[in-house]
This record gives sequence, C-alpha cells and structure tokens, in this order.
Amino acid sequence: MFSYIQKKLLNLDIHTLEVVKKSSASMIVKVVGMAVGLLVSVFLGRTLGAEGLGIINLANQIISLILVFTFLGMSKVLIKEIAIAHGEKNWQHIGNVMYTSYLINGGLTFLVSIILILSSHWISEIIFHEPRLTYPFIIVVIVMTPQIFSRIFSSALVGYRKIWQSNLVDRTLSIGITGFILLLMWLLDYKITVNRVALAYGIGRLLVTLTMYVYWSKLFPHKNKRVFIGNKLTKMGLPLLVVSASLLISANADSIMLGWLNNSTQVGYYTIASKIALLTSFFLQITVATVAPKIAILYKADKKIELERMIQQISKGLSIIGFLSLIVFIFGGKLILGLWGAEFIKAYWVLVVLSIGQFFNIASGPVGNLLIMTGYEKIIKNITLITVI
Repeated sequence: MFSYIQKKLLNLDIHTLEVVKKSSASMIVKVVGMAVGLLVSVFLGRTLGAEGLGIINLANQIISLILVFTFLGMSKVLIKEIAIAHGEKNWQHIGNVMYTSYLINGGLTFLVSIILILSSHWISEIIFHEPRLTYPFIIVVIVMTPQIFSRIFSSALVGYRKIWQSNLVDRTLSIGITGFILLLMWLLDYKITVNRVALAYGIGRLLVTLTMYVYWSKLFPHKNKRVFIGNKLTKMGLPLLVVSASLLISANADSIMLGWLNNSTQVGYYTIASKIALLTSFFLQITVATVAPKIAILYKADKKIELERMIQQISKGLSIIGFLSLIVFIFGGKLILGLWGAEFIKAYWVLVVLSIGQFFNIASGPVGNLLIMTGYEKIIKNITLITVI
C-alpha cells in the first residue's frame, strides 16, 4: 500500500507535488487542532449538556457570521496581492495592503462590536429568547476586533507561503489555549459553566492575536511609509464579500435559525452533527489554503496547462477522501455521536444528510478558489448568491 502511494506521488507534476508537500505540514497542524477541538467539544457536551453547548455554539456562530461582513471579502484579496508581491519582492505593496486592511477591517469591526454590545440584551432575549446567551455573547463580541486582526495576519501568512504557520495560529492555537484553560478549571475543581467557557474562548482568541502580531512583525520587518489603497482593495474585495457571506450564511444559517425558531438544545444536537460532517471538508480547506497562491502565480505566468493538470490531480485525491469519509459516517455515525453523550445520538440522520452534502463539496475540488485567483470574482459571486438564496 505504501509503495503504491509513493508511486502515485512520484507521478505527480512539480506544482501538484509542491501543494501536497505543503498540505502535509498543514494537515498535521490541522489534525492536531481538529483533535483538540473535538476533545473540547466532547468535554463541553458532557459537562454543559446539549443546552449549554448550544448556547456557546450559537454565540460563536453569530460572531463568525458578523466577522465575514466586517472582513469585506478581504481574505482572498490579501492572499492574492501578497502572494504576487512576495514573488516579485515588492515589500512596499505588501506593507500598503496590510496597512489598508488594518484601517478598513479593524475600524469597521470595532464600530460593529460597540453596536452589538449595546444591543446584546435585545439580541439574546427578544430574538433568540435565551437570557443565558447575553453574557457569552458580550464576551465573544469584545474579542471581535482582535479576531479580525488575527484573520488579516492569517491571510497574509498564506500569501507569504507560510501555510502551516497560518493554520497553526488561525485555528489550532486558539482552541488549544481554550482547551488548556478548561483543563485547568477542571483540575482545580472549578465549576464549568456557560459563562466561564465563553471567557476561556475569549482569552484564547486574544492570546492568538498577540502571538500572530509578534510573528508577523518578525517575518515582515520592512518599515517603509505606508500608502492607503482602499479603493483598489475594496473593488476586488466587495464581490468576494458576497461570496464569503453567502458561503458562511449557507454554513451557519441553519444553526442560527434553529436557535431562533426552536431552542438551544436543538442547536446543541445539530451543531455536533455539523461539526462531525465538516471534518471531511478540512482536507479541502488545507488544499485551498496551500493551492491559492500557487494558482495566482501560475495563472499570472500564463502556465495554464500546468495549472489545469494540478487542479485535476488534486480534485481526484479529494474525491477519494470524501467518499471514504462518507462511508465512515454512515456506518459509524451513531458510535461517533455517542462520544458526546447518549442524548446526541438523536442527531444521526442529520449527520448522514450533512455528510452527503460534504462529499459533493470536497469532490468538486478547489473550484471556487480557481475562479477567484484567476480574476473571475464576479462569476463566483453570482453562483454563490443564487445558491444561498
């Protein structure tokens, strides 16, 4: 089996092989983050129950949705612009891009966070009919601005070809710190409550932002005078905002609407099924993060044949991974859900349906990124907008 895989790898073209190598490091980081995330989720499911876990997940998903709008579609823009500028050693442009994103995205997120804090009582009790949501919601709103800076740094690292480092600080480090704080609370015999869990998440996200700031400062020490290029970036970013918002609405509207129309217990069941089903897509996420700057560079160099071959080979590999994952979730879904507690087995058929959807998602390959990195932002905008409606 090992020799067969080795033979297949040797037959890959140089560009696909580079993506595989970079994806391998990212995969290790993401697997660790995924494992820690699952352990934290299982721990919270058993200590807080479906209702408490539902409140935490609902607060996090609301903020995730809002952060997409305050990011204004800049993630892919940052990756594309910094990847090309890095290849050309245009340090001035990288500095301008980062400076502009700090002002636009940081300023907008701070303003929105003030509005959300002032309206937190109304959001919790009037919209979601859940008074216990208020305090966790305020905590996650407070760390919204640091989170947006973390996302800026993360996108910049991808453009800088620091893929696994981006994955480490973007996802794994945050949940790792949160898990460590929860472990300390458990060892010190502190009662695990919804409010304390929300505080642990907040501390984790704040520390991640500080870590990313220090790392980026050492990685990019150039201190030339910055120029604000908001018109250029927003012109590219706004079509992608529709794409990002549509994709995130598709991913989060179900849980948010469930919390609005039903209760937090049902959100708890549903989000666990969704979390398990989405494990499949983490292979796609790793590939997308790795392949994005490669697509931009190959397309700009007019190496379309190499680009086409790379995308085809990547898509074939992802299809196999997606199919195997689907089989595991269909036949082992109840056993997996039981790890969170017997009550979560009620979500089995939700898991099956979502797993089928994720198979088609991963089997189609990095097609969205291919359109974005080759200048067809408006096409992907129209596709995702129609789909989410």
